[in-house]
Amino acid sequence: MALKKKVNYKGINLNKPSELNRLKGLAVYLSGPIDFAEDMGCKWRNELTSFLEDMNVKVFNPLRHAFVGADKIPEKRIRMDKLLTEEKFTELHKEMKELVHMDLRSVDLASFLIVYYDSTVPMCGTLEELFKCNMQVKPVLLVHKEPRKQLSSWLYGRLPPEHFFASWDELKEYLTSINSNPDYEFTKADRKRWLLFQ
Repeated sequence: MALKKKVNYKGINLNKPSELNRLKGLAVYLSGPIDFAEDMGCKWRNELTSFLEDMNVKVFNPLRHAFVGADKIPEKRIRMDKLLTEEKFTELHKEMKELVHMDLRSVDLASFLIVYYDSTVPMCGTLEELFKCNMQVKPVLLVHKEPRKQLSSWLYGRLPPEHFFASWDELKEYLTSINSNPDYEFTKADRKRWLLFQ
């Protein structure tokens, strides 16, 4: 019986099965209320970012864009709040267009979307991001604050209910299973929406 030839490339044994990491190389956009949210949605985005980066997922955070010129966003937000208070809507339009462009481009670049959905907080951009991602048939993973029966029926008409999560822990358990459980059974919605690298 012939021995299997050991294939080695730059010190890596290519015959050795690699550790399962299905989400490696994917990107996620963190969508949720900012304008009227407590702490602008900073805390949940920061906590989730470290969890996702540990799985080698690139995180697009609308509060910390990586695009050229994004370092000006904090000052821009202060300026926009002032323009809104002063009812200078034409100037506000000009300022906000650039942020909208960065957010929606990030949605295009993302492999999947995580949405924090709290219907008690006014949100507009979150809904546009959610439906834009859904039209691209990407996974839209929705963490909701209120009980499921209080969510808009429209969401159930557009998104698979198995991608709704009642807590951050539920979402993390799901992502951990997708990422590293060799026995995870992909649902029909998973198979339709997730595009994973080999």
